[in-house]
Amino acid sequence: MTLNWAVIGTGTIANEMAGTLWNNGKEIAGVFGRNFEKTKPFAERYHIKKQFKTLEELLTNRDITAIYIATPHNTHFEIAKQALLHDKHVLVEKAMTVNQAELTELYYIANKHHVMLMEAMTLLHMPLIKKIKSLVEVGELGIVKTINVTFGSHKPYDVTNRFFNVDLAGGALLDIGGYAFSAARYFMSAQPTQISSFVNYFETGVDEQSVTILSNSNNELATISLSMQAKQPKALTISGTKGYIRVLEFPRAQEATWYHTETKKIESITAGDTQNALIYEIEDFERIIENPSQSKIYNDMTADVFHIFEAVKSQWTK
Repeated sequence: MTLNWAVIGTGTIANEMAGTLWNNGKEIAGVFGRNFEKTKPFAERYHIKKQFKTLEELLTNRDITAIYIATPHNTHFEIAKQALLHDKHVLVEKAMTVNQAELTELYYIANKHHVMLMEAMTLLHMPLIKKIKSLVEVGELGIVKTINVTFGSHKPYDVTNRFFNVDLAGGALLDIGGYAFSAARYFMSAQPTQISSFVNYFETGVDEQSVTILSNSNNELATISLSMQAKQPKALTISGTKGYIRVLEFPRAQEATWYHTETKKIESITAGDTQNALIYEIEDFERIIENPSQSKIYNDMTADVFHIFEAVKSQWTK
């Protein structure tokens, strides 16, 4: 389908998304950023028709049908809310909001206005991850027993950086945790019923590292390790009674390793293209606008992950 996109934000991921839209023949009708002067080179780089001076000007423009939001986490809710109220389809960078209450309100508004809302969780749209999901569902790994996810970055020591800023909703959980918890939940056959989580805080008060264990009614266990000042592999491992599949650089991976327990055979699974990762979420977004019933899998996953986030944070505050 044809959408007239507007991009809100001009940072790293906004540049990547705008480049993906342009390189794949998608119309970018407008851009808005906090600094109007900085949006000019952004607009020129991606052949964007119009720079908007205010958010209201962008949202009231009838030519724009879809909004991509790539601003700091703490601003997502209000921008997305206003966009939905102006009857725009909205794709929001992860984490879509900072808590479950905000998420629930946005879904309510989207349903009321008959527009689509989706979190830009690249992982869930990658062809490789979908292929592995199909293998798991047909029993190729046997009975799933454990899922292990690690994701660690090493952010420069800067207490003013948004990653470590409480007021900007910083911390590992909302920044990299979305990928890790989505991966764990996606390969669990049911929502966790028991959650144990342990956290260490940065001096600014944001979560700097954590380890979380999830358990569900089907006796599946998942472990998630996050860190913002200790590099860890971006690794996802799904283990069952017949073998395991391991995915490195899992949020945008195009290849995985499949170990067969009985034969000790190791094979490679490939699908998709890491270099063009964002196009898959764009295509899925367009697809669910045309077929709204297909949005359930993505919206339910986002809601489930935010439910887990709330449980994790409640344990941290005890």
